[in-house]
Amino acid sequence: MFPNKTSTDPTPLQDPVIPVGQRKTMETLMADDCRWPIGDPQVSGFHFCGSRKVDGHPYCDLHLRRAFQPSKPRAVAYPNLVS
Repeated sequence: MFPNKTSTDPTPLQDPVIPVGQRKTMETLMADDCRWPIGDPQVSGFHFCGSRKVDGHPYCDLHLRRAFQPSKPRAVAYPNLVS
């Protein structure tokens, strides 16, 4: 059984809507662009975020936080787990 969500749970991060003219494809993606994929690669309209990425990472700040979320201590994540 999973614990109920509480009001202390962080709000899920929402992807910004990227205007059509600013969307990046494999052909238009530059070295400093965020590589977060948006959509299905097999469907037209697939693109990448394209915002400026954080130095040393493949994603912008928003997508970096989404990709690398800190894990909860095991006791918090699984309170009924007996050691």
